[in-house]
Amino acid sequence: MSEDEEKVKLGRLEPALQKFTKMLIPTDLERLRKHQLNIEKYQRRRIWDKMHEEHINAGRTKLCLKVQGDDLGLLKRSIDPVKEEASAATAEFLQLHLESVEERKKQFNDEGTLLQPSLTRSMAVVGLNCDKCIYFVVCWGVNGDVRY
Repeated sequence: MSEDEEKVKLGRLEPALQKFTKMLIPTDLERLRKHQLNIEKYQRRRIWDKMHEEHINAGRTKLCLKVQGDDLGLLKRSIDPVKEEASAATAEFLQLHLESVEERKKQFNDEGTLLQPSLTRSMAVVGLNCDKCIYFVVCWGVNGDVRY
């Protein structure tokens, strides 16, 4: 069976796409914002174990979609606004993560100890466009791994 035969028309995916863009992505973004607030709180209070746990919990977001090439333009128009919001939230989260790592380095340097490598891992955002598909993946990996 060829790759094009495995794909479906966008009209058939419309209900799932609406749920995806109107409900699932905003829910994931709200969850990311809550993780961000918790990370900031734990960072201020210097509760490093809880902060690291929140970083791991924030890493459970993954978004991926694949459609036929002739529906790609319509799909992109449907997803682009949400994708921009997700990119902005991701950039904000990356900034927070960078600040927490810098704070952690400063604390350990002040105490004369070394920073644990597992706490310096960051997040990856990957956006891939190809002829017949579009992928948008947001993954925060434990120990720096990126999952697709």
